[in-house]
Amino acid sequence: MAAIQIVRFKLNAGSNVEAFQALNERFQREVVPTLAGLIRREATVSNDGEYLLVLRYKDVESAQKAGGSDTSDISKQFMSFIDMTSLSVSFHTIISE
Repeated sequence: MAAIQIVRFKLNAGSNVEAFQALNERFQREVVPTLAGLIRREATVSNDGEYLLVLRYKDVESAQKAGGSDTSDISKQFMSFIDMTSLSVSFHTIISE
Protein backbone atom coordinates (compact mmCIF):
# COMPACT_ATOMS: atom_id res chain seq x y z
CA MET A 1 0.00 0.00 0.00
CA ALA A 2 1.16 3.54 -0.73
CA ALA A 3 2.55 5.60 2.14
CA ILE A 4 3.17 9.20 3.09
CA GLN A 5 6.21 10.37 5.01
CA ILE A 6 5.88 13.66 6.89
CA VAL A 7 9.07 15.51 7.85
CA ARG A 8 8.97 18.69 9.96
CA PHE A 9 11.94 20.84 10.94
CA LYS A 10 13.34 24.32 11.42
CA LEU A 11 16.69 25.57 10.22
CA ASN A 12 19.63 26.07 12.54
CA ALA A 13 19.79 29.58 14.00
CA GLY A 14 21.59 31.95 11.66
CA SER A 15 21.15 29.75 8.58
CA ASN A 16 20.99 31.46 5.22
CA VAL A 17 17.39 30.75 4.14
CA GLU A 18 18.06 31.55 0.48
CA ALA A 19 21.03 29.16 0.41
CA PHE A 20 18.93 26.41 2.01
CA GLN A 21 16.07 26.90 -0.42
CA ALA A 22 18.47 26.81 -3.39
CA LEU A 23 19.94 23.59 -1.99
CA ASN A 24 16.42 22.19 -1.59
CA GLU A 25 15.82 22.85 -5.31
CA ARG A 26 19.03 20.98 -6.16
CA PHE A 27 17.93 18.14 -3.88
CA GLN A 28 14.57 18.03 -5.68
CA ARG A 29 16.22 17.82 -9.12
CA GLU A 30 19.25 15.65 -8.38
CA VAL A 31 18.43 13.38 -5.42
CA VAL A 32 14.66 12.86 -5.48
CA PRO A 33 14.65 11.02 -8.83
CA THR A 34 17.15 8.49 -7.44
CA LEU A 35 15.15 7.48 -4.35
CA ALA A 36 13.63 4.05 -4.86
CA GLY A 37 9.87 3.93 -4.46
CA LEU A 38 9.43 7.71 -4.19
CA ILE A 39 6.47 8.94 -6.23
CA ARG A 40 6.31 12.61 -5.22
CA ARG A 41 7.99 15.08 -2.86
CA GLU A 42 6.65 18.48 -1.84
CA ALA A 43 8.47 20.99 0.34
CA THR A 44 6.65 23.80 2.16
CA VAL A 45 7.49 26.44 4.74
CA SER A 46 5.18 28.13 7.25
CA ASN A 47 5.17 31.78 8.26
CA ASP A 48 7.12 30.90 11.41
CA GLY A 49 9.90 29.12 9.49
CA GLU A 50 8.88 25.51 10.00
CA TYR A 51 9.52 23.36 6.95
CA LEU A 52 7.18 20.50 6.10
CA LEU A 53 8.11 17.84 3.56
CA VAL A 54 5.41 15.53 2.25
CA LEU A 55 6.77 12.48 0.45
CA ARG A 56 4.61 9.86 -1.20
CA TYR A 57 6.10 6.38 -1.63
CA LYS A 58 4.82 3.23 -3.25
CA ASP A 59 4.89 1.53 0.17
CA VAL A 60 6.00 2.03 3.79
CA GLU A 61 9.08 -0.16 3.33
CA SER A 62 10.39 2.11 0.57
CA ALA A 63 9.72 5.18 2.70
CA GLN A 64 11.58 3.78 5.70
CA LYS A 65 14.58 2.71 3.62
CA ALA A 66 14.90 5.93 1.62
CA GLY A 67 16.32 8.12 4.38
CA GLY A 68 19.35 5.94 4.93
CA SER A 69 19.92 5.08 1.30
CA ASP A 70 21.12 8.50 0.14
CA THR A 71 24.58 9.51 1.33
CA SER A 72 25.25 12.13 -1.35
CA ASP A 73 27.02 15.42 -0.63
CA ILE A 74 23.77 17.25 -1.38
CA SER A 75 21.96 15.25 1.31
CA LYS A 76 24.73 15.89 3.83
CA GLN A 77 24.59 19.63 3.09
CA PHE A 78 20.78 19.56 3.36
CA MET A 79 20.93 17.85 6.75
CA SER A 80 23.57 20.31 8.02
CA PHE A 81 20.99 23.14 7.82
CA ILE A 82 18.45 21.32 10.03
CA ASP A 83 18.03 22.05 13.73
CA MET A 84 17.92 18.42 14.85
CA THR A 85 16.02 19.32 18.03
CA SER A 86 13.10 20.40 15.83
CA LEU A 87 13.14 17.40 13.48
CA SER A 88 10.22 14.97 13.44
CA VAL A 89 9.53 12.19 10.95
CA SER A 90 6.41 10.05 10.69
CA PHE A 91 5.11 7.42 8.27
CA HIS A 92 1.46 6.92 7.36
CA THR A 93 -0.15 4.19 5.27
CA ILE A 94 -2.72 5.56 2.84
CA ILE A 95 -6.10 3.96 3.51
CA SER A 96 -8.19 5.92 1.00
CA GLU A 97 -7.72 8.29 -1.91
